[in-house]
Amino acid sequence: MRQVAARARPIRGRWIWVVSGVVTGTFLAVSGAWVIARAGDPAPRPMAAVPTRTVTIAQPVTSVNVQSYGAPIEVTTGSGPGVTVTEAVGYAQGDGAPAVTASVSDGLLILGAPDCGGPMNCSVGFTITVPRPVAVTAESAGGTIAVGGATAASLDSGGGAVIATGITKSLLVSSEGGPVTVDGTAQAVIDSGGGRVRAIGVDGQLSVASGGGPLAVDGLNGPLYADTGGGNMDAHGVVAATATVLTAGGDAHLEFAAAPDSVQVSTAGGGADLVVPGGPYALTTGSGGGPQSVGIAADPAAKRSISVFTSGGPLRINAAGKGAASRGAKTSGIVIKPVPPVPPVPPVPPAGPGK
Repeated sequence: MRQVAARARPIRGRWIWVVSGVVTGTFLAVSGAWVIARAGDPAPRPMAAVPTRTVTIAQPVTSVNVQSYGAPIEVTTGSGPGVTVTEAVGYAQGDGAPAVTASVSDGLLILGAPDCGGPMNCSVGFTITVPRPVAVTAESAGGTIAVGGATAASLDSGGGAVIATGITKSLLVSSEGGPVTVDGTAQAVIDSGGGRVRAIGVDGQLSVASGGGPLAVDGLNGPLYADTGGGNMDAHGVVAATATVLTAGGDAHLEFAAAPDSVQVSTAGGGADLVVPGGPYALTTGSGGGPQSVGIAADPAAKRSISVFTSGGPLRINAAGKGAASRGAKTSGIVIKPVPPVPPVPPVPPAGPGK
């Protein structure tokens, strides 16, 4: 995902806005000399560091586009009145301080660090505080990205961790193996590339491709699409009219807090464990020889439908509050056969004439 706009011409030695005069005494290099070895160097070279520098932006900002190469990026909302940017810069001695790209145009703040060939040659991390929610685009090439309170966010960490909280409109995440945590966001589209994903309190559509990483969902109010590519899925408190779950061998455990209209689950060998309220449902199941237990009312003519196929994995569907698996339980594969109801006693036929 390459959505970071073309970076403006580097500005060396000056800023286009007013420096607030805040320079902290925190240095990136601690505990003596920081040395690195680079290809072609006869000996390790020490890293130089500058104090973190904070600047205040006078121009109005409605969106932020920020790029680093392996260093962390953090965007939060504060009390204002302006936007503040804190840089943490490190570089190899003898190379000179890296040039930071900085510009504001039509409300778009662009910040960019140079590509020094790797974070061991130089790095520039950014902490940005805005007085009101803005749209954020961030790319970190391996660094951690943390964004809170944005109106919308498009985040590409390139292997780093991603933490997104309180995104009010839409969230797009690509982490290329890095772990992803989203909390209290609106609709979200996540591609973790193998990293674990945890989604908490998503209010809107949730679409996740985890590429083998595990997926945990705790509270969802919106449609669900999940393709874990072999990872396990554990979902609770799901309110989704439609849900499609593909695990390619991983286990799938889903607990619905409201009756869904349509559920489709395919585990390709993994276990499937569903808990649903209400009913009846038009039910289609296939365990491919694996153990199967169904404890919900089924009616082929029902408007709500559930389709579950496990291809050999254990399959279990229970009604909410009736034999439901405990939170976080794994599919055991043990078949629990329901006790058949006692047939009603047939009515006594009326006595015939003359009896």
